[in-house]
Amino acid sequence: MDTISLQTEQSARLIAHENGVSEITVLSVTNGAANAAIDPDEIEDKYGGVFIWLVAGSAALGGLLFGYDSTVIAGVLVMIKDDLGVMLSSGQQELITSIASVGAFVGALIAGLLLDKIGRKAVIGLGALVFAIGSILQGMAMTVRAITLGRFIVGMGIGEAAMVAPIYIAEIAPAKLRGALVTVDTLAITGGQCIAGAVNIFLQDVRSGWRLSVGIAAIPSFVLLGLCFVIPESPRSLIYQNKLDQARAVTADIYPNATAEQVQNKVTAIHAQFEAEAELRKLTTWDQFRLLFTDSANFRALVVACGLMAIQQLSGSNSVFYYGPTLFGLVGFGNPIAVAFIMALTNFVFTMFALRYIDTVGRRKFLVNSMWGMPAALTIAAIALLNIPISPDLTITDPTLTLSGLAVLFSTIFFIASYAIALGNVPWQGSELFPMEVRALGTMMLTLTNWSLNAVVSSSFLSLMETYTPSGAFGIYAIITLLGWIAVIYCYPEVSGLPLEAIKEVFNHGFGVKYSLKLQKERSALNGDNEQP
Repeated sequence: MDTISLQTEQSARLIAHENGVSEITVLSVTNGAANAAIDPDEIEDKYGGVFIWLVAGSAALGGLLFGYDSTVIAGVLVMIKDDLGVMLSSGQQELITSIASVGAFVGALIAGLLLDKIGRKAVIGLGALVFAIGSILQGMAMTVRAITLGRFIVGMGIGEAAMVAPIYIAEIAPAKLRGALVTVDTLAITGGQCIAGAVNIFLQDVRSGWRLSVGIAAIPSFVLLGLCFVIPESPRSLIYQNKLDQARAVTADIYPNATAEQVQNKVTAIHAQFEAEAELRKLTTWDQFRLLFTDSANFRALVVACGLMAIQQLSGSNSVFYYGPTLFGLVGFGNPIAVAFIMALTNFVFTMFALRYIDTVGRRKFLVNSMWGMPAALTIAAIALLNIPISPDLTITDPTLTLSGLAVLFSTIFFIASYAIALGNVPWQGSELFPMEVRALGTMMLTLTNWSLNAVVSSSFLSLMETYTPSGAFGIYAIITLLGWIAVIYCYPEVSGLPLEAIKEVFNHGFGVKYSLKLQKERSALNGDNEQP
């Protein structure tokens, strides 16, 4: 009798039939109990030590680069003045800001094609090197064209490193720590934003200080490049490449309290799944894309992952991070760079809250109970902006700070807090929704969604405010976030604590919201029974 470990009995039967296997035993990882000798979930409680946190933290430096660049440009637009030979127009500011997102789109596309061929950490290292080159070019730029080129190259590095880091972390993480460990990457993003804000404040009165602001980003990128020679490859990537001895060694480091047999069982179960699906390795990239879009469970995972990322990008959060100093200058604040730093700090603090509780509370519950605050805050800001005199060309007609200006500040703080708790980090955990055979391509699509919409928002925010007024722009974002909150309620399942190999079963039940909640209750009851003497 042949044994096959897969997400669902249906897929196991299909592959067995194709391979001429008449009788099979399916090892179900969905309900946490094995029907045969191998129990791949038995090891999940055996993690411990600092190894896994150090590895995740190292990979998360890619997120720090992303966060630093997304915020440092906000201060650069204010500090740069005529250092490039001209005073930047609104269109040039949008070009310099958004071209990094275009580069990130290209970088993510390249990373998605290389991911399964050269491994996770190699792509992260490549992204770090490209980012360093772009940072140096930005700092040396003497024309708008030169800084635009540097921004594009930096974006390519961000796209590569920021796409792969969440996949890498999700694949090395124990199921019960996966949400927290991937949130480390988001915490690094917000930490990078705080560092960039502090650097901008420190250098805002230094002649050509913006050059240092963008140039010093090469330092952490070189650190990340060096760490890529130290950190291990993802166990699942090693198994996929049939490097089982290396996979066992890394798995033993991740689960230091596990026995050799438990480590072997975990590696064997994952390897059995890959072997059962070995035909997928022979598929072309186009065939894998077809599998992603034609398999109903895979397609629903794609819709959920990319849809949540789209909501994140269209919420207006990046408009605040990219153009915060410009916005707060318009409403009357004398030091808008320092005020914008408050936004970055708020994002960091509430992301730390998510890091602490996201695995125990759950992704879905965090999203449903925090996202309502975003349309509420944006509506308040839109009403307050109606009472602030701002000319159609976005110049200040009255520099006096009023109560309406303060209302914009406090409502924006509440908006960022509501965003950071869940929507700021859960979309980056979307790679966990895809099974191994389409994880690289699915995550590439997720990341391309991020950067394409990021480019749209960053290249249009100032124009949107000029066309529809600042109040109208915030009103548009309020409607989008309200619709996004409703979509999450009906379409986003709870996958916290589930092994990666079990998640596809959720999407075999539609969008799996009710099924996932039922599954969580069953697993909780099972764990409670196991803890009783």
